[in-house]
Amino acid sequence: MGRWSGTSTGVSDIVVISVVTTLALAATVSSIDGLLLAAVAIPFLLFVPGYALIAALFPNRESMYQQHRLVGLERTLYAVVASICLAVIVGVNLDYTIWQIRPVPVVSALAVVTYLSTLVALYRRKTSSSETTKSAVQFNTLSNSRRQPSDGGVRLGSIVVGVAIVVALVSVALVAAQPQRGETYTELGLLTENNGTLQADGYPEEMALGESSELYFTVVNREQQQTDYVVVVQFTQTTPTGDVTESARLDTYSETISPGDTWQQRHTVTAVLEGERLRLTYLLYRDGIPEQPTVDNAYRETHIWVDVTQND
Repeated sequence: MGRWSGTSTGVSDIVVISVVTTLALAATVSSIDGLLLAAVAIPFLLFVPGYALIAALFPNRESMYQQHRLVGLERTLYAVVASICLAVIVGVNLDYTIWQIRPVPVVSALAVVTYLSTLVALYRRKTSSSETTKSAVQFNTLSNSRRQPSDGGVRLGSIVVGVAIVVALVSVALVAAQPQRGETYTELGLLTENNGTLQADGYPEEMALGESSELYFTVVNREQQQTDYVVVVQFTQTTPTGDVTESARLDTYSETISPGDTWQQRHTVTAVLEGERLRLTYLLYRDGIPEQPTVDNAYRETHIWVDVTQND
């Protein structure tokens, strides 16, 4: 009788891969950092997704009866290469999403690929087990005849890895050809009009109670994506330590701005509080505002100081 190995529907390696994937995902979304996080995440990134993909492509770990097989060092080598290619492909595509390249999105995307690949591997191992009896009979019948070695599995594996590498290189080349994203941010400014020209000076320093003044605020979208902005204008009275003792909201403005565009808003400011060094504050928010807008919870903030006195 010939040796018959690897055609069973063993799932021990798939279980280990699933456990490591779950641990890596949990460690990434938790507050764990340092060496402990690296000890879990690095082996996952460099081996696990690729192993799951190779297991799906070549479900039998070692078989004498299947033409396409991978064993030992071959499977490990292809798993490492496939993992690196998957990480590059996922990272390149995430760079064009709202999540961008961050640990949690990258590990989450690779975890999804791993889980799907393990399901495919389990299914293919289960279906392949139904063919092992026929393969065993055929092997016993032909055991006295000389078998020609077949390297079809290695060739097929080389093609698969080669295609993955080409896809990864093309993805990297496409990103390199695009303009650099750079840092994402939003500019908030306050301007006044002087002889038809907008300038960043000439702000009102003194106003009478009830007096109005026209100003402009500008918002420049550098977020690399369309963004919904809200600007809250308010007068606040503060103590020398900066604590707010009284606040009055003047107006709220909202606008949706495309990447690279500028929102320029002309508006009228009316002095509704009396006191020295009142703070005329502009609070910028993205995607809505909180119930109590403050300097601390604003995305961007700018202000000027104004003395407001009673009318003579």
